[in-house]
Amino acid sequence: MNNTEKLILVTGASGFIALNVIQQLSKLPHRVRATVRNLKDEKKVEIVRRAAKGSKHPIEIVSADLLKPDSWNQACKEVDIVLHLASPFPAETPDDPENNLLKPAIEGTRNVLNAANAANVSRVVLTSSCAAVYRFGVKNNVFSEKDWNDPDSSTPYVKSKILAEKFAWEFVEEKKNKQEKCFELAVINPCFVLGPSQGDSSSLGTSEKFISDFMLGKKDKANEYYIGHCDVRDVALAHIKAAFEPQAAGHRHIIETKWASNKEVFDILKRKYANQGYRFITEFEKAENPNNRSDTTRMTKVLGIKITDYEKTIIDMAESLIKSGSISIKKPDSCFIAKLKN
Repeated sequence: MNNTEKLILVTGASGFIALNVIQQLSKLPHRVRATVRNLKDEKKVEIVRRAAKGSKHPIEIVSADLLKPDSWNQACKEVDIVLHLASPFPAETPDDPENNLLKPAIEGTRNVLNAANAANVSRVVLTSSCAAVYRFGVKNNVFSEKDWNDPDSSTPYVKSKILAEKFAWEFVEEKKNKQEKCFELAVINPCFVLGPSQGDSSSLGTSEKFISDFMLGKKDKANEYYIGHCDVRDVALAHIKAAFEPQAAGHRHIIETKWASNKEVFDILKRKYANQGYRFITEFEKAENPNNRSDTTRMTKVLGIKITDYEKTIIDMAESLIKSGSISIKKPDSCFIAKLKN
């Protein structure tokens, strides 16, 4: 990895993945500028600063809004590399998906890329998703970076990820065809991201709520549901490697540990934490295993990511949420313990 000091912009800095990116960058010699929407949100700003603890250079935190183009011109000033992670990831589809999902994802990407190009940024690493890769409903398939999901048959969130990534590739291609200057683009396509949280109970995202809801029994039942899972530390490292690896430019990179079900996550948590007072979900609706997986050659060979053990991913995430107070122990009653054992 290139250790020549660079100024790296991390967008959406208070997000689950971004905080892990910042933590890993803090161990390198680079300067980091991070964006949040509101500098007056002291809790989020402090969480970002805490993630950068121990960095050679104090982290610079600036305000930028995905839907305010001018805010990105200043954010990108003198930046060498942009890691664009900012994009909505709601647990449920909002009432107004056009304005709350599609616009921030697509127009936000346009605004960031325009500012990055104007600032002569050398490379942009875009966080997309395996949702832009997977064709849901397919069985016994090995997905690769050549695969694209269909936006017209997708949920608003999935559509936002597909269209935002497609826009980024088209942006670069258009500049290339016009023989205009443009940054190099690398894309990271993580699947459902789990692993240790750097936030606290005030900043839980969709992934963190997934685990906390399991352990706090916030729902009576859940669907088994199979999808690709990955570790946030692998995703964060992939962003950093993609920022410097020459062979990453011009490519997508699937980040996946394995396809797994919600029930498998539950079983790992139950083995570790049963009888400790956590009110686990106890019922699962059966789902068919589609027996899919992804080709992770670019992840392991090009980016050199050593895939984190799956059980470690789950346990480390739970431990981080317990440590932050996001999951707290409640004394179980004897009837509930008996039900959990059955």
